[in-house]
Amino acid sequence: MQELIQEFTACLSTMSHSRAGWDYQLPPAQRAEEDRQEKAALARARAIWSDNADFHEQLRSAFKEASPLATMAEIERVA
Repeated sequence: MQELIQEFTACLSTMSHSRAGWDYQLPPAQRAEEDRQEKAALARARAIWSDNADFHEQLRSAFKEASPLATMAEIERVA
């Protein structure tokens, strides 16, 4: 369970990093890579959420603690 929470939190961190806004100075290829990483992290966070209904309380707590540049609605939404 702890590994799952850590993976979920890592996804949130990746999303936040990609959304932080400092990437306007990056070359287009690197910006595109960060965009790809953000989309992959969101997809994985959604999968963790949807595949682990028994752990929603713990995942919500991890989300709140991480305070990412994302919303829970994005995670809960089915892709």
